[in-house]
Amino acid sequence: MSEQPSSAQFGDQAFGSDPLQRVTLGYLINLLARLLAQSLKARNGVDGILPGQFPIVLELLKADGPTQRDLCEFVKIEQSTMANTLKRMERDGIIERRACADDGRQATVHLTEHGRTLAQAAVINAFEVNRVALEPLDKDAQVQLRAGLIAMVERLEADIARQR
Repeated sequence: MSEQPSSAQFGDQAFGSDPLQRVTLGYLINLLARLLAQSLKARNGVDGILPGQFPIVLELLKADGPTQRDLCEFVKIEQSTMANTLKRMERDGIIERRACADDGRQATVHLTEHGRTLAQAAVINAFEVNRVALEPLDKDAQVQLRAGLIAMVERLEADIARQR
């Protein structure tokens, strides 16, 4: 019979008898991410930018005309997921693809005017979602939270790179 994990193995928090107790970092961050996405989706409306499209439109607002491969690297999602998302965005008139001037085998991705309008509204809505989520924290705590999250992302990216 194996031993139960002790609270020492998980810092000063033990799991307790409720398996849904909100104690693990991954669980809490995943829950927070889902709630942030739901709030953004509600603000953007049924015809607005979806949460899965949001990182893509941010990249397209920043730099017009990347390739699908570029977007995969920037957004850190798989090629097949990107292809499906771009196909839906193209169908909905958010993006258009154009033949790449440098390589005719590739296409570049561009926001349409309609897509740019939706993207700009989504950015405003994202700021509002962030304001609501961060409201309980003072400015110093907000800065520390962002710095801590960035540090965690960088450490995990480095860890993943070492595992490859």
